[in-house]
Amino acid sequence: MKAAISNIIKYLLKEYPYKKELSASRLTKMIYLIDWKSSIDSGKQITNARWHFDHFGPYVDDFVNLAKEDKDIIVEHTSNAYGGKKQLFKLSDNFNGKIEISEKERIIADHVIKVTKTKNYQDFINLVYSTYPIISSNRYDDLDLVESAKKYKKILK
Repeated sequence: MKAAISNIIKYLLKEYPYKKELSASRLTKMIYLIDWKSSIDSGKQITNARWHFDHFGPYVDDFVNLAKEDKDIIVEHTSNAYGGKKQLFKLSDNFNGKIEISEKERIIADHVIKVTKTKNYQDFINLVYSTYPIISSNRYDDLDLVESAKKYKKILK
């Protein structure tokens, strides 16, 4: 998972147009949306994350920890609009630009970027909270995105 997800994170950091919005929360939830879209499209997640619906929505500490350990990623500590602590992620100035992701991963990541880039944080969160795995689960449940995608596709038929 480390190499693949590290490249997904770097791709998001490189391609997302609003760099000052790439907080731990937004970055993690964008990866959730990538896994959700992949589950719908192909019946499997891109990452092997075990998603959990915690107090602040779908979350996995692994991504933030992985980003913090990566020499190509810088974590900037700042504050949000309400004065709370916030971590922003960005690519290091020394980053060589090489990001290895598959065409399928790129297409899905680009779709998530396109859908989310115009959303302020609240609208972004509303989008995440409107996904089937969240609306069909209880807070603090583990989320099985592949199984949720199967159920979701049956509902759509």
